[in-house]
Amino acid sequence: MRKLYLASCCLFAVGALFAADATEASLRTSMKSIQPAHGALGKKIAAKDATAAADAKMLVTWFNTSGKFWKAKKWDDAIAFNKTAVASYKAIAKSAMAGKWDEASKSHQAASATCKGCHSAHRGPKGTDGVYPIK
Repeated sequence: MRKLYLASCCLFAVGALFAADATEASLRTSMKSIQPAHGALGKKIAAKDATAAADAKMLVTWFNTSGKFWKAKKWDDAIAFNKTAVASYKAIAKSAMAGKWDEASKSHQAASATCKGCHSAHRGPKGTDGVYPIK
């Protein structure tokens, strides 16, 4: 539990840094934080861990910030994916706070599908430098 708390604090710090800068580099940094946080959130939902609500709220914050990048690019589909992710994580937070774990799980699945859709549309194949280009 202590490790999970420390990991959440570190992810929060990364999110705070990203909030100050909506460049492509900061988007990459955020995405590298979002992926493990999303995975950990799924495990917390499965374990019916009430701290899932706080994690979902952090993901809302990160996606609200990443939305600024997509809005600056004026990529309507990415903006829509982003809004859907925000709605999914808000629903997870609400469900987790109410102890409605089946609803939280369904919202987590919806968020996963949203991530996959956006990555399919806007993430190119991994380069030799280990970076996924934005397309």
